[in-house]
Amino acid sequence: MTDRLLPDAETIETVLASRPGAWGAGARVLSVRDLSPGLSRAAVLRVSISAPGSRPAQWIVKIPSWGEPSLLDSRDGRLHLREADFFGSDVPGLLPSGLATPADPTVIRQNGLDWIVMRDAAAVLHQSWTPAAAMTTAERIAPLFAVGAARAGLLDSLWLERAGYAAYTHHIRDGHDNLDALAHDPQLRALFTPEQVDALHTCLDAAAVLSARAAELPTTLVHGDLHPRNAGLDPHGALLLIDWEHVGVGPVGFDLGTFVSMYRAFGGSGELDEPALLEVYGRALSDLAGADLRPAVAIGFAIAHLTWGLHLRLGPGLTAVRQGLHGDSPGELAAHLDDLRSGCLRALSWASATSLA
Repeated sequence: MTDRLLPDAETIETVLASRPGAWGAGARVLSVRDLSPGLSRAAVLRVSISAPGSRPAQWIVKIPSWGEPSLLDSRDGRLHLREADFFGSDVPGLLPSGLATPADPTVIRQNGLDWIVMRDAAAVLHQSWTPAAAMTTAERIAPLFAVGAARAGLLDSLWLERAGYAAYTHHIRDGHDNLDALAHDPQLRALFTPEQVDALHTCLDAAAVLSARAAELPTTLVHGDLHPRNAGLDPHGALLLIDWEHVGVGPVGFDLGTFVSMYRAFGGSGELDEPALLEVYGRALSDLAGADLRPAVAIGFAIAHLTWGLHLRLGPGLTAVRQGLHGDSPGELAAHLDDLRSGCLRALSWASATSLA
């Protein structure tokens, strides 16, 4: 992740001692395990903590600004600050029933960095994702629409992300270059047909048009990076969400689009019925809004596929494959190639919803 050494147990104990928290006074750190994702600058640590008179408990310590930008490089100046802004605001308390964050989140400012300390939610996050669970997720995320109505001016907060569907448009040039290079790569030339390559070029070039369409849609509070590794259903059916760096304001349907786009890439099993998911989400959203928003939801969903999904896959995703960053295992490479192909083709199947095809 970074050449910067991760904090050791003594350093973490010092940070915890600087502010009272649910970990308890006199907390000792028994072990530290690095969980940092490879494509993020954040340091993410699983920490076993013991306080006098209590049993050891598992916590997550996240330091969003620890490392350097990676291939993803969102060009978002607040990306490394936003999750701390989120947990330091009253928004988590406004989340509707059926949505949750990890318990006891606390933000500590130490040596110019934000440290986010929260209960470890691995037991919920490590569930198996199925089409039925995805359908429940569609129902659970629709009420995010109601959060904006809970407090006047909430969606105008300056720290919220805007136009997250365009967060990776700076990868479009690389996407074009990667598509052009496929014909000269024996391993990758069969990834798409010439007609599909042309259609993908067209979609990449349509970013400004798609952004204009998105700006016309009804807006909602969005998680902004919703996919199976950032979510889990607890035994009672509540949807727990982590990694709020992209929380913001976006078009209705966007969160569902990102979830579906990355469903198979991040371990989801079975085939999703995308129209059925849209119907469940759209009906729940329309009931909250008191108006039929299903046509708008379909457009927002399609835009997520055609911008966020394509820009990530054809930019840093295909670049990583071409640079051999996925190792030498044929099985691992095949899985990445399958996601690139299937994800891009599913995006193309939604182009007509935005009048691109």
